[in-house]
Amino acid sequence: MLKYYPNVVLFDEEKTSGVGIITGWKTPRLIQDELVEEVKKKVVSIGPLYTKNGINFIIANLFLNPQISHLILLADSDIHPRICDSIHEFLYLLETEEVRFQKKFQFSSDHIHEFCNYFKNHISLVPSNKLNDVLEQLNPSFSWRDGIEDFSPEVVETKQNLTSEKIGFMVRASTVKEAWMRSLKLIGTYGNLKLSDYDEKQMELMDLSIIVREEEIDSPSMVGELGITKEELDLYASTLLSKEKPDDLQYTYGERFRNYGNVDQLQYLIDTLRKKMYSRRAVAVLWNPMIDYVDEVPCIDLYQAIVQDNKLYMIAYLRANDVYNGFPRNIYGVLKIQDVLCQELGLEKGYVNTITGSAHVYERNFLDITPYVDGNISFCEEDERGYFFIENSGDTIDVSFFNKEGVLERAYQGKTATSLRDKCCFHISNLDHAFYLGQELTKAELALENDLPYVQDKPLVLTKRLS
Repeated sequence: MLKYYPNVVLFDEEKTSGVGIITGWKTPRLIQDELVEEVKKKVVSIGPLYTKNGINFIIANLFLNPQISHLILLADSDIHPRICDSIHEFLYLLETEEVRFQKKFQFSSDHIHEFCNYFKNHISLVPSNKLNDVLEQLNPSFSWRDGIEDFSPEVVETKQNLTSEKIGFMVRASTVKEAWMRSLKLIGTYGNLKLSDYDEKQMELMDLSIIVREEEIDSPSMVGELGITKEELDLYASTLLSKEKPDDLQYTYGERFRNYGNVDQLQYLIDTLRKKMYSRRAVAVLWNPMIDYVDEVPCIDLYQAIVQDNKLYMIAYLRANDVYNGFPRNIYGVLKIQDVLCQELGLEKGYVNTITGSAHVYERNFLDITPYVDGNISFCEEDERGYFFIENSGDTIDVSFFNKEGVLERAYQGKTATSLRDKCCFHISNLDHAFYLGQELTKAELALENDLPYVQDKPLVLTKRLS
């Protein structure tokens, strides 16, 4: 029986003994298609290992299926930088019995010892091109343990999330780390609890824009978080710019970007903007409707580069994004593409915006995001549209609106905060600025009604002026 990740792992319930193949990020169906018919008879299951937390489910499924008496780990799965981490972590577990992944199930030390003691001697690291040869030599015909044992996954209690708008969320920040923390607080507070495609619960927001303004690509703000290193981010970014794709991967972002039907879309973006810097057609697409209907489909689907005022802005659309684990890497890749374009075109860097259809956090990370959900993560920041100067003059409240450069753009008059609200709110782009303006206009109105002095940003003195 295959209890965990049945939608992802290929599994043959008819076989009473055989081999399990762990593919890393390689597509299980493509690996299966490369097997000759004779060796297919020896294979019980073929499944991926995306992150080290997936080791939980491998252990649980193997205790449920003792007929899988040998494991094959594909040794050339390092096309993606995080694959190395997950596979090395699995090998480290077998060698040391030390659990460094977040435990999903209530494995005891005896369970871990039994599992590692057996499989460290019954695992083969095999390059994909040697898989048929190795399987031909293997003759698994016994169970790795007596009997079947099931484990109940740990239930993570979550707070009842607050109701909110259903679609159209936004986070703005200067750095990736700041944007990441704000996004986690938003998802953890307002996310919808539902099942995911991977048979695991998730909290999800629909249509989340995460805008990053000033990230230094040479000094990534996320280094040190989640074990992220500058070297890992650079390696990830290099895969987005590489045309290479192994035959047993459904896709790579780099191959879709640099060699989509023999079209180098990076060069297309450069050529399009070099010819017409004002063009709206600098768009690269990574989704292929002819083949993207199987289990492995890209999360990043589109890049667009737009130039304004000699600055190049990048927009990326993602159908789905694991914000806790994936966002810091994904946006770094987009930042790298922006960096390449700016160097080629001699432009300054503008903002980067990732627009995600399904922005989510998986159940395995619900506890991890608690410090951000419950902590004091501020969303307050300068309004990019400008600022207001408020003063009372005679029997009116006078409001002047200036842009960020200090140029007067609009001037309004009114006798009440309400009368000025609709005129002023159009010039506000974030909630803390709106809160501030409402607070100041109310003070100005009270001062006007009660013949009190009003000074912006100063406490209202509740005594009448001396005549």
